[in-house]
Amino acid sequence: MIKFSGALGILLIFCCTVRCQVMVTGKVTDEKTGQGIGFASVNILSVKDSGLIKGQVADSTGEFVLQNVPMGKYIILLSSYGYKKIYRDILPVNSLVNLGQLAMTADLTLLSEITVAGQKPAFRRMGDKLIVSVSGNPLFQTAANTFDILKKVPGIDINGDGSIQMSGRTAPAIFINGKPVQMSPEELQQYLGSIAPDLIASIEVINNPSSRYDGEYKGIIDIKLKQDLSLGWKGNAGVVVQQNAYTTADNNFSLSYKTRKLVYSVRLGYMTGERNYRYTGLQHLANTNTMATNTQTITSNDNLSYQLGIDYQLSKTQQLSFTGRAYRQNRQIAAFNTLHTTDSTGQHLVSHTNTVTGSTPLQDNYAANLNYTGKAGGVTLEVLGNLMVIHNHQREDIRTKNTLTDHLLDYWKTNLYNNILIRSAQADLSGNAGNGKWAAGGRFAFTTTKNNLYYDTLHTTGVFMPDANRSNNFQYDEYISAVYTSYENIYRKLNYTISLRAEHTHSTAHAITAQTFNTRNYLTWLPGISVTIPLTASQQLHISYSRRITRPNFAQLNPFRFYNSPLNYFVGNPYLQPSTTQTLNITYTRKTLQVTLQAGRESDPMTRYPEYDSVTNILQYLGKNLPYNDFAGIEASFPLPVNKWWRMNHTVRGAYKKEQTPYHGVTYAIPIFDYNITGSQVFSLPQQVTIDISYYYRSRSGTGLYISKPAASVDAGIRKSWAKGKFNTGINCYDLFDTYRVRYIFREKKIIDNAFTHWFGNRRAALTLSYSFGRSTHNSKQRGKNEEENRAGI
Repeated sequence: MIKFSGALGILLIFCCTVRCQVMVTGKVTDEKTGQGIGFASVNILSVKDSGLIKGQVADSTGEFVLQNVPMGKYIILLSSYGYKKIYRDILPVNSLVNLGQLAMTADLTLLSEITVAGQKPAFRRMGDKLIVSVSGNPLFQTAANTFDILKKVPGIDINGDGSIQMSGRTAPAIFINGKPVQMSPEELQQYLGSIAPDLIASIEVINNPSSRYDGEYKGIIDIKLKQDLSLGWKGNAGVVVQQNAYTTADNNFSLSYKTRKLVYSVRLGYMTGERNYRYTGLQHLANTNTMATNTQTITSNDNLSYQLGIDYQLSKTQQLSFTGRAYRQNRQIAAFNTLHTTDSTGQHLVSHTNTVTGSTPLQDNYAANLNYTGKAGGVTLEVLGNLMVIHNHQREDIRTKNTLTDHLLDYWKTNLYNNILIRSAQADLSGNAGNGKWAAGGRFAFTTTKNNLYYDTLHTTGVFMPDANRSNNFQYDEYISAVYTSYENIYRKLNYTISLRAEHTHSTAHAITAQTFNTRNYLTWLPGISVTIPLTASQQLHISYSRRITRPNFAQLNPFRFYNSPLNYFVGNPYLQPSTTQTLNITYTRKTLQVTLQAGRESDPMTRYPEYDSVTNILQYLGKNLPYNDFAGIEASFPLPVNKWWRMNHTVRGAYKKEQTPYHGVTYAIPIFDYNITGSQVFSLPQQVTIDISYYYRSRSGTGLYISKPAASVDAGIRKSWAKGKFNTGINCYDLFDTYRVRYIFREKKIIDNAFTHWFGNRRAALTLSYSFGRSTHNSKQRGKNEEENRAGI
């Protein structure tokens, strides 16, 4: 791997390369209507040989900003499907060139084909970003929610529980219009489900973020909403009803009103209904008992979210935004577990128990965000302040009986209070340095977590008594201070960016119940470098290196038992150290073909490994730092239009990992190779009807201790638009053949013959109704959760 000293040397070499650069801005518009033309191609060409110097895709409003264009005479080329190309000679006289509005004329010879053949490419590579065009693309026409779109994005996996992964191993940060929105899987699913796919302009994917981003972001998915084009009202109302063994309904409503100076917005989301999850396990110890367990969990939801926002345009170069939001997650969970135990022959019954767990988790979140953006003298300043308050309260009632005798074996009651307070402030400066673009900034975040968990156990006297061994009073405070600087320039057509970030962490962990106190301080340096090499007008090579950090969160540090069942719990480790990950990423792009290579090493990875006691039958998960884990992968994505009405898209990924896993005094380091294939067939039919058949296959894989069996699923969807696209209806069928399972088998059968299966109830039908109204197409900025909220475990 690249060492920090080497990266610093490269930084010095590049910083010594000084050339005069300019910034080119403008807006592409329709000559007839004056409206912006979204996603038009803007290319800077050499006057000498018409070679590509720099290129970009305009945003959804037609606006573009080209940084670091060499000083001198050049040609700008504008192109967009359905319009005639524009060539214009440019001779910069200073470092800023504002071309104003550039009107394009419709090409009448293409109008008849625009609907089917004039769609913009679904995937474009621009430097370190993969830009996915969503608005108007048939590939995403049948999407019922944002997750359906992400399933088709190269390098992104949606797991059965709704969690998102990039390149099969990294949990990405979710951004909305450039702002982080990290949440727990349940809340994230509802939040993304409340954003109608019709409102999404594009999605940008960054596999290897630079040092300007928070050190914990190892991958970024930035969802860009359609921007405002006119004054007035705009709204959208939708409902997604999903039917399986149980029914859920996701309801969403958004409304905005735009004046020349102010934008008011409101967003409401409400989810109701039930979801089902099943777990089965078989555990056989050598010459001892065989235990079979079966768990069914039914979760009832009654969740509400709302958001209010005001954007105020102070002047042409200054904007102030305020957003307030609240979320209430109100659930009732009923879990039914049976444990059937026989002797080693499987012929004689040892025991049969039944555990019923009822819990009522309630979470209330309140947040306020204030954002200022201003430009003066070629320098841009952005300041963002966040305040977040989270209240969690959960009661549990856990009863275990002997099924044969109906005798009560255990009866617990728990009462959990968890309060989290997050305060953060961030400032970013950027500008031109004559020969390039510089950026610098700082961030401070302070998080306080208070956790009180009380256990009461039914005593033999018939009275509930406090259980001091299981109760937990824990407070965790964390301060993170970060500064960064970055520099971007062009050297002989090579666009390079060098960045360096330093993050200092100070934390205190106070286990009040155990009367222990632990303080830690550490400073982490996070360098990054990326180079984009334009090979031809349609080919480019992008190379990037970064070093990122993963800090242990509250649950990993809390030195108390967190029970899943009376014989199954995990224990936090207050001495866990943060891990760092170094990643090298190489991406080759030729038109719509994209091939990505990735390799890296995670040092001091944190793991939670199982330890089983054959005498007590207790399975506990312990936290520990391991020396390192290695990983690598290759991925290829290739959209293919078969004809005007039939499009295909496929992504193939192969991966390698070598994770060190301890178990009973032995550390297993087993190389693991796997691959997966995702694809879709999209048919655009007359009368604004779209049919989509999508499929997913994952080969045999696993971890250091377990082998995972292959998994597959097939989805289908149909969508029709009415009333000139204002009203949309759709039917989606997920996991048509009910084949998606997560199945694991223990590798070392001489120690324990263990196998288990997770079933998430993915086979379901969904009916989608969506209606858009109003004159404007504005969608105000969405404010989401930040890094601290995600690490707090909410």
